[in-house]
Amino acid sequence: MLRELRIRNVAIIEDVTVAFGPGLNVLSGETGAGKSIILGALGLVLGARARAEMVRTGQSSAEVVARFDLDEPAQAVVDRLELKVDAEDELLIRRVVSAAGRSRAYVAGQVVPTSTLRELATVLVDYASQHEHRVLLDEARHRTIVDQFGDHQGLLDEVAESVGALRALDQERTRLRTKEDDQRARLEFLEFQLTELDDFGPVLHEEDGLAQERLVLHSAAQLAEQARAAERALYSGSAAAVERLGDASKALRDLAATDETLKPLLETITEALYGVEDVARELSGYASRTRQNPGRLQELEDRLALMHQLARKHRTTPDGLVALQQKLQAECHELGTLDLRLDELDRAIEVSRVSARSACEKLTRKRRAAGVALGQRVEGELTSLAMKKARLLVEVVPLAAGEGVPMADGGPFAASHGADAVALLLSANPGEDPRPLARVASGGELSRILLSIRRALAGTRSVHVQVCVFDEVDAGLGGATAEAVADKLVAIASESQVLVITHLPHIAAAGAAHFRVEKQVADGRTRTEVRALATEERVAELVRMVAGTGSTAAAESFARELLRPHASISDSPGRL
Repeated sequence: MLRELRIRNVAIIEDVTVAFGPGLNVLSGETGAGKSIILGALGLVLGARARAEMVRTGQSSAEVVARFDLDEPAQAVVDRLELKVDAEDELLIRRVVSAAGRSRAYVAGQVVPTSTLRELATVLVDYASQHEHRVLLDEARHRTIVDQFGDHQGLLDEVAESVGALRALDQERTRLRTKEDDQRARLEFLEFQLTELDDFGPVLHEEDGLAQERLVLHSAAQLAEQARAAERALYSGSAAAVERLGDASKALRDLAATDETLKPLLETITEALYGVEDVARELSGYASRTRQNPGRLQELEDRLALMHQLARKHRTTPDGLVALQQKLQAECHELGTLDLRLDELDRAIEVSRVSARSACEKLTRKRRAAGVALGQRVEGELTSLAMKKARLLVEVVPLAAGEGVPMADGGPFAASHGADAVALLLSANPGEDPRPLARVASGGELSRILLSIRRALAGTRSVHVQVCVFDEVDAGLGGATAEAVADKLVAIASESQVLVITHLPHIAAAGAAHFRVEKQVADGRTRTEVRALATEERVAELVRMVAGTGSTAAAESFARELLRPHASISDSPGRL
């Protein structure tokens, strides 16, 4: 359950800490006192969007801290998200919002993204409000209600996987069919491009080698002359290096004959002499080979020019021509074998359709059975809510054409959530045909239907949470119906902690804990306070809810009468 909620500098709330208890926790107070701000603050720690206007005027930031029980579902999410929680039985969530609208979220002291809070929220709090009537008016959400009631998550995963595989194959076939339509023109164009590249014959890293060879041919005469000059200086010219090294070698030979320690020097100079002779021969050969070759130079110029022309044409680099050639070859091969691949895809699609159809048919059967059971359960709940003759039907029909991938030629169709469109239909009075809720249900009827669905879903494995929040779902109700709503809330509170904002004394009287939310003005500033009510204070609050400011003995008697059936819990106020 939610053990404690601390709110600082959120709107007109300066600093409030509320310790909630098990069972039904009631919040009441005048309109505008700040009741919904409290639930909005709870929404912040559940990952709701943070806005700068939430921060109390004059403050740099707002902060909300919530302490929840760390039960098995919450522990499973904590483990999956790899969060470290030191406390064995407590999950501490904190959200800070700056005046600039930026926010930070923490779980057990660790900074986390708001998506983490939203994942934790799925096992912590279920939120229903008068504004959630739109859920009942949105038929896209009706399917979710039925699937939650029937606990269809395993089947939904199976359907999503099989339909996803079918959709991928179908998209691939569509892609290839599109190619087939313009296959001939595309293939002719590719073959033209490929022939051009094949005739050229691109070679990886060829550009650098050709450029180097071209540079050498451009400078052939100068290089040959420089090589011959170097050869003359080393070997064949007057006073060449070989001649001088020979003289030095002869002198060292005579010296070494007398002083053997000079022999290493003689060996060194002899090696140098041989080395110079080798270099001279290489230079002579290089000079002979290096000559102007206008024909070869033109070949190089032409190939480099064509290489750059093709690279510009295909918007790539000279080296990229090799990869382009390989890509064109692969596409030509693909187009050339398109018919074969389409045949293979058609066979694979038929197999995948059988799998998807089987999974969807199984889910459809489950949905229809769950729909019947849900309708009966809700009708039973509505009977005690002054809608004894109401009938709620769950309509399960095939998806319309185009709303998914076809599981057979011409349909039926399937999406990741299955092959069904699901709608809740209501016949509020005898003799009326069931019609969509959006067309026939009033606001008060929607409140009762919403509560009945919540009651039907309570305790199912796919929906069980620690806390159920009801924000003025009693709108448009009163009298005996209000008492029945209170009974429903008490029943839900026996399975999960319930927080409810209400303006009805019948519901307020049923609370295990009752909190009054009120505004105070001091030093020119408005601030909200939350006060846990003891028995006599609860009587006074119920009188206010019954008679407003005009307190009467009859109103007080009525308030005490409302509290009498709940006397065992009325002396246990919540804690602040």
